[in-house]
Amino acid sequence: MRLKDLTLEQLEEYEQELHENGAKSDYGYYADLVKVYEEMYKKLIPLARENKKMYEYSLQYTKNLLVSYLIKYGTYLKMNNLKNDRDSFSSLIKALSYQKNIPIAYYRLGFLSYKQGDYSQAVRYFQEALNYHKLGDAPSFSLNQQQEFHAHMYLANSALYVASSTYEAMEELSYSSAKQLPNLALSPLYETLRDNEQFLKNHAFYKISKGQIETCSKDTCEEIAENGENNTLVVYFNDRENVLFFNGEETIITPGQANIIRHFLLSSNEKNPCTRMTMKDFFGRTGTDGEVKKNTFIKSIERLRTRLKTLNMPDIIDVKQYQGETAYYFNEMVPYIVLFRVDDVFANDYVS
Repeated sequence: MRLKDLTLEQLEEYEQELHENGAKSDYGYYADLVKVYEEMYKKLIPLARENKKMYEYSLQYTKNLLVSYLIKYGTYLKMNNLKNDRDSFSSLIKALSYQKNIPIAYYRLGFLSYKQGDYSQAVRYFQEALNYHKLGDAPSFSLNQQQEFHAHMYLANSALYVASSTYEAMEELSYSSAKQLPNLALSPLYETLRDNEQFLKNHAFYKISKGQIETCSKDTCEEIAENGENNTLVVYFNDRENVLFFNGEETIITPGQANIIRHFLLSSNEKNPCTRMTMKDFFGRTGTDGEVKKNTFIKSIERLRTRLKTLNMPDIIDVKQYQGETAYYFNEMVPYIVLFRVDDVFANDYVS
């Protein structure tokens, strides 16, 4: 049956089924979730018009969920484990069609445009990112301090690239007005570009271990991933996929699992375990009590624990009862290093 033929209740059941079962193949999991949220939103619009009091909250909640998934998982719409810049770009544009005041979406669009050498577009997107960040009316998707600084750096560099290409084009003009150009020395401009590029490369990734946050280059991340310290878990969000490394073993994990293990490592301990309440942002629509359904939460964590066992590593996620709930936490059995890009949409959760 097509999604548009399902009722809201049936769509919710299908969404929960997707979350509980996880990705069964390499394709379509996140695309299916986005399609479900799109269809829910379409169905709720006329209902909210007819009865705003009853449906307005559900409409806004569903829109926020749709926007969040487009921003966080849009890069995985074709293949569940592999990032795709084209899909990411189109998903970010779609997210902004639902809500325009999202600084991190403009930041990501600017980064992708810069990466492709479209510096005019990059100028526009980084400027929008900074403008909306300054307004501060979308705190869930604001920029942290490092991202804000990088946005200024990318904006300056993009403008310098536009300026340099413009001057080069003007020098090729054949008509006499071109001869009126002042004799500009472009070498300082190129030196600034080179220095800025090197800075951005040297500080492209976060490297986080217990009690320490620093930035580093992609080359440094590759070195750490391939030749990491013994008995140290490395979680690497690289530009293609998300990979765990431990003592020469490695395994690719889904973006959902990667985000969850990062959260355990950086935000949990025995006194502060993760419950379905504290981790609801990693899942979709909540249950009747306003939280993630217990079965959905437990199954997801147990799938991750099973995946970690393939690395021949000690169990690092323990379970306990906490405030009447099943809770999980990182037990610090092994040291860790988490590597992810500064422009990661989850960065704000762990770096101020």
